[in-house]
Amino acid sequence: MGSQTVTLPDGRNLGYATIGIGTPIIYFHGTASSRLEVYLLKQLAIKGNLQLIAIDRPGYGLSTYKPRKNIQDLNNDINFLADHLGIEQFNILGWSGGGVFALAYITCFPKRATHGVIAGTPDLPFDASTAHNNIPFAKYVMKLPFIGEIAMRNMRRAVLRAGSPEAFLHTNQDQQMLRTYSSQDRTFFTNPTWNSLMHQSITEAFRQNNSTKTILEEHKLFLKPWNLPFKQINNNDNNKLWIWQGTEDKTCPTKNAYNIANKIKKAHLEIFPQQGHCTIFNNTEKLAEQLKTI
Repeated sequence: MGSQTVTLPDGRNLGYATIGIGTPIIYFHGTASSRLEVYLLKQLAIKGNLQLIAIDRPGYGLSTYKPRKNIQDLNNDINFLADHLGIEQFNILGWSGGGVFALAYITCFPKRATHGVIAGTPDLPFDASTAHNNIPFAKYVMKLPFIGEIAMRNMRRAVLRAGSPEAFLHTNQDQQMLRTYSSQDRTFFTNPTWNSLMHQSITEAFRQNNSTKTILEEHKLFLKPWNLPFKQINNNDNNKLWIWQGTEDKTCPTKNAYNIANKIKKAHLEIFPQQGHCTIFNNTEKLAEQLKTI
């Protein structure tokens, strides 16, 4: 699944997966995930006439590791891939931690990415004390690098040893993760089909030996304040950005969406009552409508 790569000008590999035919959408996967996450949205691509292009960020999956100093570092990789695929304009879709990088792209290149949706996205600097329903694991990963590295290595070991979604469901790490989600999200993640796809995506995220370093570095970026030209998107009448947020999101609390909306005055804030972190997977028809126009 999704084994395509392209060689970047600096010699690194960039992994990506493409599904569907139609309006091109660059998909930004969640933190500690991979390009394979896009297969959760296969029906969105087919029914919405969308071409979803998911990129492994550096250090995940098939993409060569590279230290990132800021959230804009990914932008050049995206532009190179779009040029390689012959795509002049496209829309963006970012989920969870991926929404941060999606926002970094559309604000820097508002003429190339004209529409976008970010869902369950942290406001920066992210309040680590509220992450994942206040579990200590999240705080360690984000604020105590040494302990966080041990925790992530244990997580990687558990994911790779499990070998199957069913086996991983019974590990301590997975049970701890499930407790941090809303009841609706737990239903989503324990569905055999969705769970299998998500497990494949997370396993792919841990493919590389230095994947734990990648995840920790990404979390550190989230602790820094925004350094983006929000004025560019606020002053561009051709751009449309939707911010999706479930009221029961325990991974990234609702206040994050309101804070981002206050910074981007033109953005459309969509609040989903009684829904959690997985709003984009539960509302694909609405999502297709907002993404299909360039």
